[in-house]
Amino acid sequence: MAPGGPGRVVVLGAGLAGLSAADVLVSHGVRTVVVEKEAAPGGLAATCRVGGFHFDFGPHRFHTRNPAVLARVSALLGGDLLQVERLSRIRLLDRYFLYPLSLGDVLRRMPLRKGAAMMASYMARRGRRLFGGLPDDSFETWVVNRFGRCLYDIYFGPYTAKLWGIPPSSLSPDWASQRITVPSLTGLVRETLFPRGEKGARSLVSTFHYPRGGIGRISEAFAARVREGGGALMTSVEPLSISRGPGGFVVETTAGALEADGLISSIPVTRLAELAAPMLDERSREAAASLSYRSIVFVTLRLAKRPEPRDHWIYTPEDCYRFNRLSIPENFDPSVSESGGQVVFEFTCQEGDQIWNGGEALAAECVSGGERLGLFRTGEVMGHAVTRQAHAYPIYDRGYEVRSGILLEAFDALPGIVTCGRQGLFRYNNMDHSIEMGEYAALELLGIGTLRERFDWTRSTWADG
Repeated sequence: MAPGGPGRVVVLGAGLAGLSAADVLVSHGVRTVVVEKEAAPGGLAATCRVGGFHFDFGPHRFHTRNPAVLARVSALLGGDLLQVERLSRIRLLDRYFLYPLSLGDVLRRMPLRKGAAMMASYMARRGRRLFGGLPDDSFETWVVNRFGRCLYDIYFGPYTAKLWGIPPSSLSPDWASQRITVPSLTGLVRETLFPRGEKGARSLVSTFHYPRGGIGRISEAFAARVREGGGALMTSVEPLSISRGPGGFVVETTAGALEADGLISSIPVTRLAELAAPMLDERSREAAASLSYRSIVFVTLRLAKRPEPRDHWIYTPEDCYRFNRLSIPENFDPSVSESGGQVVFEFTCQEGDQIWNGGEALAAECVSGGERLGLFRTGEVMGHAVTRQAHAYPIYDRGYEVRSGILLEAFDALPGIVTCGRQGLFRYNNMDHSIEMGEYAALELLGIGTLRERFDWTRSTWADG
């Protein structure tokens, strides 16, 4: 890399992290090319517009504790951010429960016997913990130790098994500690009686920002600014290999070769390892091969009228629904549809499996499931769209942190390459994190600190719900 920073940078992936990095690079006068295999930028935070449909890939809410990130996004969109009061619920036992969980709501709506069993289970588990209890060595034990077996069996266990497709006992406790931000039933009581609002855990944030017109407006605005600044965005182009070249790297793509002094990657780090395999030792390549991602199929139903529920999203842990979550776009932005409404259903799966290859059958499940949930009547369904994302969630199976650490350390040791974002760091993060990480990745290539040093890696940073 040239003294004072790179003259040419290739950014792999036009999600929020990659676009954020490119935005910073072009503002510093760096010749920047962004390579994106999809036809449009945005990644998971894109808005799909096809055949009268207008929807995000699942529910997205923008909120941050970093004022600089909020100011950056607000300026990017000309301040066109809605402020929305969050409403999300769980459909369980043919009734709705608020999420984040409220103890008063759970006890009021839960059948009496199940509510009593839940409290008895919690007290029994708390008693056992006084004498040691189970180690927190999996998602299952972490939750049972803090909420009791009964609540785990009713909600946490079934939903988690459906989401990941593997037993919760095979998942790392990191998934629980990072995403269940009320750490125990005692904490749930405390948050119910003495809510801390914006000073509380991230999943308890009751309001969020949403761009008018869809979450994809953020990535679209970044992409426009990158182009205006002289950067290039190559869509429908896939990287094929990365090798060392004169003064830097050569990235072979389906559109030809690109030379660069530096690389920023926001694509799945496992794919980056395949592309750069000659630069990695066998231990790092084996670590990459042992990591995997969960995929999602989205089925969007177009309706003759807007659904009555005001929820932004609803969790469906029970086996009678194969979809694990649904969202209602018009509840994020009432103007998202000119008429009628939409509901977006999510099926988690593995790329290439039966659900991944499903189409009409999945749509039929959504029609019957949505009617059972009271969202609409079958006759109100006017059409559907099926979309897929192969790399949605990094799978936190037990031992993932060691294996991902080996791989990320290998890339840290390669000068001129910085990996960032959810896929690039094998870290389940939020939109604001990706934007911030992209900025720090760009600054690292420019010789201004490092992403590892600048970003807040404390456990509470990742909490959300």
